Amino acid sequence: MKKLLFLLLLPLFTFALDPIQLMYITYELKEKDFKQAVEGVRKGMEGQGIKVIRTLTISDAIRARGNKDFRNYYVVFGCQTEKLGDILIKAPALSNIMPCSVAVYEDKDGKVKATVINHRLFMAKYSNRLTSEERRTVEETYRKLRHALVSLSSKTPKMRKMKGMPAFKEELVYEEVIEGQDFDTFKTIFKTSLDGVNMNILDMLDVKRESPKFSIFLACNLSYGEAILKDVPQFGTLAPCRVYMYEKDGKVVVGYVNIPFLLKTYGKHLSKENAEIFIKADQDIKQALKEAKGE
Repeated sequence: MKKLLFLLLLPLFTFALDPIQLMYITYELKEKDFKQAVEGVRKGMEGQGIKVIRTLTISDAIRARGNKDFRNYYVVFGCQTEKLGDILIKAPALSNIMPCSVAVYEDKDGKVKATVINHRLFMAKYSNRLTSEERRTVEETYRKLRHALVSLSSKTPKMRKMKGMPAFKEELVYEEVIEGQDFDTFKTIFKTSLDGVNMNILDMLDVKRESPKFSIFLACNLSYGEAILKDVPQFGTLAPCRVYMYEKDGKVVVGYVNIPFLLKTYGKHLSKENAEIFIKADQDIKQALKEAKGE
């Protein structure tokens, strides 16, 4: 019995010891020229039938602010599907993996790498809310994404298997219910509030469905990104920051990735100053929520 319990808990020990390798999958790309590598990723995704929404030129924006030494760093953002609305309204937390982000960057040795999130972490927690067809849609999207990156890489990285892994007791997202405001009115006010705390809205994705409504704010704070991506470049797979909102039982629900959980999990990889930035980002979004509610 003790041996069985150990085997069941072993993945969690692995997670605690090596969270970066568990949550992210990193490919070393064959292309040495950074911008050509980014273009190769974009074409590779499209060649697999994965729609690319936009490319975020993060390093260009950070250098324009004065940090000329910041590493080359872009994010290729895509993976929209026709079933996205059905998937997200059942499992809103999956907005952190659908749409997807591929972080393309130069490491400290000048090698060009591409990192994607291990979608199975979120699926292990939330996929039971989906139909088998919807689960296949997510899995097939990431299978195509991995295939595109493998074809561009010098070697295939190992992907940690999640089979048999118990779901996390903690939620991977934080959610808050808003009462007394309709969806569209609150969305307008909340956007202004997010901008007011420097969570600048790059874009907004309105999932195509009549009811219930579902929208995703794509937010970015370059000051925070500049510091955090220096320590852990893999975090770009969660960029831009997704703050989602949807209708439920006549109320509005707002959610985003559980930042305290990330901090607890990856804290050892962050400097004290950057750990404080994580806390400040969480406080900023909660402050925007409070202002939008009129509190």
